[in-house]
Amino acid sequence: MVETSEINLDRGVVSPSHPPIIGVVEMATSNTALKAGTILKLSSGKYSGASASDDPAAVLVQDVEAHADGTVNARVLLHGIAVSSRLLTGAQAEATDTLKNKLPATGIYLTQAVWDESNFN
Repeated sequence: MVETSEINLDRGVVSPSHPPIIGVVEMATSNTALKAGTILKLSSGKYSGASASDDPAAVLVQDVEAHADGTVNARVLLHGIAVSSRLLTGAQAEATDTLKNKLPATGIYLTQAVWDESNFN
């Protein structure tokens, strides 16, 4: 499912300067919680946190609790502009330039500007 309608941008991960494409994807099981801004990879049809050596596929736009079993769906940025300073690796560390530089190949571009509602007041 892909949606282009308004989304909650309060986490500051997505910049609305270009209409984002947000999808709902199935997450791989994880013993670790993932924060919004985590760069994700796709493997065997499920998404999980990426490391510098992985090819990114999306950016998580909501927090996801640890889930050792069962199916968990999450909203992700599939195309659009992400705020570079908000991006994390799967280990929940600041994303490396190596990983960030792979995002444009997926249709996710980076900006340094942090967006909030004050930009429009």
